[in-house]
Amino acid sequence: MPEVILSTAIMTHPAREDRARKLAESLPELNPSVVVDGSGPGTGNLGNALRAWAAVGEDATHHLVLQDDVVPCDEFAALVRKAVRARPETAISLFCEWGSRSATLVRVAARRGWGWARAVDMYTPSQGLVLPREAALAFASLEDTGGADDLALVAFLRGSGIDNLVTVPNLLEHDDRLSLTANGFQGPRLSPCVAPSGAEPDFDTPAAGTGLTRLPYASWMRVHAEWFYCGESHDAYTWLGEFGDTRLPEGFRKADLADRFRADLAEVGASLQHQVSELTLFEYWTVHFALGLVQPEPVGAPGPYAEAAFATAFPGLFRRYLPMSTVDALRGSAGRLAAAAFERGAAADIERPYPDWCTE
Repeated sequence: MPEVILSTAIMTHPAREDRARKLAESLPELNPSVVVDGSGPGTGNLGNALRAWAAVGEDATHHLVLQDDVVPCDEFAALVRKAVRARPETAISLFCEWGSRSATLVRVAARRGWGWARAVDMYTPSQGLVLPREAALAFASLEDTGGADDLALVAFLRGSGIDNLVTVPNLLEHDDRLSLTANGFQGPRLSPCVAPSGAEPDFDTPAAGTGLTRLPYASWMRVHAEWFYCGESHDAYTWLGEFGDTRLPEGFRKADLADRFRADLAEVGASLQHQVSELTLFEYWTVHFALGLVQPEPVGAPGPYAEAAFATAFPGLFRRYLPMSTVDALRGSAGRLAAAAFERGAAADIERPYPDWCTE
């Protein structure tokens, strides 16, 4: 295995420097430096991110940048190094939020027992990100345009041909407090599948979403079953997708799926109907059915994190529309409904890989 020498920086704002210092103290084996934002008011966090990425250790092969509002899992440093050894040329995100497009593929990876999911959002999940040394320094050399680091990172990585993968399970949780970057309106943004105590992720696996060009996804902004481009052309990525029936094949359109949906709802999700309309639940179910449908080969037995990952699908989608007490009470049954839909799609008799959704 290649040797991994990891340097670490924590980027923070003066208002939260104390939290960053405490985070650094909790990670003595990584000896993080703390990079405090000195930018003027009204600017994004890119300038501080560039300084954090420039703080690469003299002998480091890889550089990790953490934001100050993350909570590392047990054995964090050892698991990060394990992940980097498995994918030394990759940009490795250690967290993505539970309602993101990438979280959808985290659930697929968890179901399949895989340790990786492609990052397929309009931004790079950057709460905790590892880059190879050369990539870190190349990004640090960019001009500070005053924008957001996650948008600059996605353009840099995709423009440089550097793959961005998310660890499954996530090695970080989000300490979801008041956002300093105007993201508070999005509701709670937690991990879709965080590493539990004693976790032993297998990073010598494929990545969920490899070869996929169309992702079924329900955005927390619209709560519709949609298709989003997720291929190699970054210019083709959009914030809004195509509605479900536009790419569901003959025999698997919404009108054809209604009876299957109602059967699953009656079996595992009856309690959901008291809080969420059947029409909206159908969108939620359809996304997960389509997610099973796009699998390029049989899925096999569930991985150890599958149940936990599917249990965050409902909170990720509905965190802005229902009280969190209600969301938490329903997440078990809603997770089982999503998993049942996925299994139906994965078992469907259809050409695999289907050419409209996957590369050959």
